[in-house]
Amino acid sequence: MVLSYINLGLIFIFGTVLGSFLNLVSDRVVKGGKIVADHSKCDKCGKKLKPLNLIPLVSFLVQRGKCSYCKTGLSWYYPFSEILAGLFLVLAATLSKFSFFEPFSADPLVGFLSLSVIFSFFEILLLTDLKYLLVPDKIVLPAIIFVAFFNISTTVINLLEYRNRLQNDDFGKYLLKVGFFGDQVGAAARSLGFNFVSAIAIALFFLFIVWVTRGRGMGGGDIRLGLLVGLVNGFPYNLLAVFLGFFIGAVVSIVLVLSGKKTLKSVVPFGPFLILGSLITLVWGSVILNWYLNLS
Repeated sequence: MVLSYINLGLIFIFGTVLGSFLNLVSDRVVKGGKIVADHSKCDKCGKKLKPLNLIPLVSFLVQRGKCSYCKTGLSWYYPFSEILAGLFLVLAATLSKFSFFEPFSADPLVGFLSLSVIFSFFEILLLTDLKYLLVPDKIVLPAIIFVAFFNISTTVINLLEYRNRLQNDDFGKYLLKVGFFGDQVGAAARSLGFNFVSAIAIALFFLFIVWVTRGRGMGGGDIRLGLLVGLVNGFPYNLLAVFLGFFIGAVVSIVLVLSGKKTLKSVVPFGPFLILGSLITLVWGSVILNWYLNLS
């Protein structure tokens, strides 16, 4: 138990470092500038930041949320992005059951790394939508390609490993002869097809909303984000993810309007709600669907 907490603590710390970089990416992918080569600097005075100014969370707290040079208040996005990435990586480790203290196994490591990449894409998209009301193609399109490739390659690798196990087992050899493996290939192909078709259907549904509202209710970037979420969650959970995104977005929007912080004409970014719906579904999707089905 103690090692488990230490493992998650180490992963969280690494995530805060990653979050600082992802926040920088979210700014420079919109405003321009080199992502890796350029030095970090204060947005206000332009002073080059020293390593002591870049320690995740610690520097923000020590400097009391202000630039150490010009004393201008720093954006809350700095600690927010660092904490968010730390939590994302903790979630990735929990879902994949990855631990630094467990004997090496390829499956948890691959699962952790792939989820970390997906969650990193999610964080950048969430930050750009919150800051600039943009879902940039430079981020969402590579994310779609990565998830699509990962889904296909994982399916193929799992089938090849399964076939290899059957070939090395006497009863498995019999199953191969009677066509059992072919049935498994067909089932895997149908499942993969449902995932892709449902993801495309979600994107088309968002496209319809954009067309009906003439871009006022949703932007083109949300269409591609819908496709991404559809691929990440897979059928039928992607439908739940979209429903939760709309539901949470509606509740938050109503609260903001009633509290006077927004008006009915205000633009509220939809991307963060859709991403939140996707994350909730990844963690509790099966529980929610089972609860709903048991109601009927």
